[in-house]
Amino acid sequence: MEEDQERGPHDLEADASQASPEAAPYHTQGGPESLPDAKGLLATCISLFAAKAWEAMGLTVNPATKQISRQLDDAQIAIDAASALGDLLRPHASDTERREIEVLLTNLRLNFVEQKSRQP
Repeated sequence: MEEDQERGPHDLEADASQASPEAAPYHTQGGPESLPDAKGLLATCISLFAAKAWEAMGLTVNPATKQISRQLDDAQIAIDAASALGDLLRPHASDTERREIEVLLTNLRLNFVEQKSRQP
């Protein structure tokens, strides 16, 4: 068992390429039934990209460094990625979920434009 704890990400990729579809690389201790469905994964990824965008715009603290910094190029990439994932999720989302996605993306874009205008 200790050997499994010392394995790196490349070892996991090799195992995944040889595994059957039932042995997906995303197993957790709770088993595959505890994994979110594709809609849930998309929603989580959108939230992660949104959080990265807020951080890269200098509007939230970087949790790793406990500092605020602005990296507007990163913010633009994160916003674009969240938007692309939102496009994938929208047809499968409820009206409420669609509104939440639109509000989030609109807020990100408006704040990005404001931060970009403050750039020297």
